[in-house]
Amino acid sequence: MRERVQFKETQKFTQWWLWLIILAPIVLAVFNIISSVLYVFGGYSPEGSGNVSISWISGRVSIFQFIFILIYILTILFLALSKLKVVVLNNEIKIRHLLFFKKVIGLNDISNYQITNYDFVGYGIRKTKKYGTVYNVKGKEGVSIILNNGKKYLIGSQKPEQLLKSLSK
Repeated sequence: MRERVQFKETQKFTQWWLWLIILAPIVLAVFNIISSVLYVFGGYSPEGSGNVSISWISGRVSIFQFIFILIYILTILFLALSKLKVVVLNNEIKIRHLLFFKKVIGLNDISNYQITNYDFVGYGIRKTKKYGTVYNVKGKEGVSIILNNGKKYLIGSQKPEQLLKSLSK
């Protein structure tokens, strides 16, 4: 028998304030590098005085600036490609975060589940005493699950009612 999808949700990091925090330093670093390159190769002085040594953006382009920007670009790509995918099938829940982490929970292994409004616990995969393993990329709502063996999971969702309903089938 073919597995039938009861529920499917894919979430990404789309919070504007998170992207602002991440992009602001790289904009400043790129500005600093461009200013330094213009000074070294073109004699450009941001103040127009010709004395760049007193400018806050003066200096040489260093390998550390390039490493910083490379790490930042990799971080941005990582967040841009990151997503939380939750699929409820006839007999299991599949949770996939990023490309690496995959969790499968059998519906027969679940003893209790409910919609939960939770405090901010961070983004990604987290371990907490209160909620157990948390899968979250945005928001403060989700479905908490308690297994027969006592393990707890919290799945962040933008559609917690639909997720709960799919578990009830």
